[in-house]
Amino acid sequence: MKQEHYNEPIDIVLPWVDGSDPVWLEEKRNYAIAAGKVDVSSNIASRWRDWDNLQYIFRGIEKFMPWVRTVHFVTVGHLPAWLNTEAEHLHIVRHTDFIPESYLPTFNSNTIELNIHRIPGLAEHFINFNDDMFVIGVTQPEDFFSPSGLPRDMAVLSPAPVFREVMCNVEVNNLGIINEYFSIEDVKKNRSKWCSTLYGKMVLRTMIFSHFHTILGIFEQHIPFSYNKSTFEEVWKKEGPFLDTICRNKFRTRDDVNEWLMRQWQIMSGSFEPRRKNFGQLFDLSDDNTEALKDLQNPGKLRLVCLNDTPAVTDFERVKEEINTALDKLLPEKSSFEL
Repeated sequence: MKQEHYNEPIDIVLPWVDGSDPVWLEEKRNYAIAAGKVDVSSNIASRWRDWDNLQYIFRGIEKFMPWVRTVHFVTVGHLPAWLNTEAEHLHIVRHTDFIPESYLPTFNSNTIELNIHRIPGLAEHFINFNDDMFVIGVTQPEDFFSPSGLPRDMAVLSPAPVFREVMCNVEVNNLGIINEYFSIEDVKKNRSKWCSTLYGKMVLRTMIFSHFHTILGIFEQHIPFSYNKSTFEEVWKKEGPFLDTICRNKFRTRDDVNEWLMRQWQIMSGSFEPRRKNFGQLFDLSDDNTEALKDLQNPGKLRLVCLNDTPAVTDFERVKEEINTALDKLLPEKSSFEL
């Protein structure tokens, strides 16, 4: 039987900020003063450190995802010195090009990502990256979207983590909306997608937590997620006033929701198809990154990784050199996105 493929345009959205720009830092500082108080957990140094490896994201996309139509590079105005602004598949998108003026300027990644569906020319089917996410193996369009255009994902019930930091509050806020519109019955209705053998032992979590009356959490892989633009439009139509209030927060707050709400909405509505668990992997970096370095040197079945900066990285320059050396060995050749 001939294998079906997804043949419609697929784009990538890649937001980035130059956290070392003194003008931007001064503006950020002034707005923080005006705000009175900025949540410490959303404004720590590790959120703004420059790893100087953005070029490897573009190299990975070009080498391992040559079928991507356009990379929408989202920036407040910063551009890396090495970026080829005339690259064929590059669309430079400034905040002022798509974020409503009433939300600007913003230093809140949630505001940026909740509005990415407004990017001019964005395809209905797109993949949202962060600037710490890398493609390390050959991919096909159907790895991200089914032949019918449904996003590929992994649906697993798993309680949301609870710590005294802003991101955990955001996850709980997402779930508040999800539980208002969906229930465990929606999981049972799409049991074959929730209990796919592609998830391995993770299925056991769904089996356990589907006995509760509410959705206690949906496991987040923290890798590039596939989206239908129409999902963003649907959620904005239903929750517009609430999202409008959130997007006016200049910095991340404990009242926010984020783009994972859109992912969870797709999953709960059954608008997705299963994908294997080991397609991508999150690595929380520290001073010992043996596992991450091993997978960069020998990806195996892995295709995507997120190399998440954390306060556990205390020897920053050494770790940065180790990670970037491994990325350069994997992706040594410049891409068309570079001068």
